[in-house]
Amino acid sequence: MREAALKLARSLPLFPCRDDKSPYTGNGFKDATQDSQRIEHWWTRWPDALIGVPCGPKFCVIDCDLQHPEARDWYSRANIPTTRIHTTRSGGRHILFRPNDAVGCTASKIWKHVDTRGANNGYVIWWPSCGYGVQHGGVLADVPDWIIARLGPKEDRPRVIRTIDLDGVPAKVGGIIRAITDALEGERNKLLFWGACRLRELADQHLIPRDDAFDIALEAARRTGLPYGEALKTVRSAFQVRS
Repeated sequence: MREAALKLARSLPLFPCRDDKSPYTGNGFKDATQDSQRIEHWWTRWPDALIGVPCGPKFCVIDCDLQHPEARDWYSRANIPTTRIHTTRSGGRHILFRPNDAVGCTASKIWKHVDTRGANNGYVIWWPSCGYGVQHGGVLADVPDWIIARLGPKEDRPRVIRTIDLDGVPAKVGGIIRAITDALEGERNKLLFWGACRLRELADQHLIPRDDAFDIALEAARRTGLPYGEALKTVRSAFQVRS
């Protein structure tokens, strides 16, 4: 670990961490350095210390805790550009992107069990130094706009309303749409939730794109006369989208 720390310090500041990932040093990631003498001292004192690296100045991180099914579902569907990815000790993924001030430390804001680290207020364990896998090691992509949108305040990220041609959808989808649009006034929300759940299942089976399924449900709700805000809340609940 000493040699790994000295090698990594040629390009990144770092600091020692315990096996539970908490810092050995009093100021945590604020003690991170590239000074070889200080690093020699730390790893002489704590030879098995894990290597912590601050996020923000050099990169930011999306942390996917893949032992949870919600995170696995998100990771399997997310349109992640080619960028550096670390496998973690628990089998999760650290997805590294270029620094972006819009990415700070959050917990489950993008999705349940999908966290972020960045903007000079967080750190990650550098698992490649422990022998865990790296994908696309030479690439750091920009943080996708859709991730920035998820991290922004709710009022700053209104959903773009698309007009969907409901006449051109497959028969199976058409039946769901008719159930929503034919609902009586007192049953509109209940049938919208049922229909949105069915559309989400079709998307999970990769029969239709997930965004299309979401917007088809919204368009069907619009045709019933439901207010947009009420319909959006119901569809988000069916799709398990965190607002």
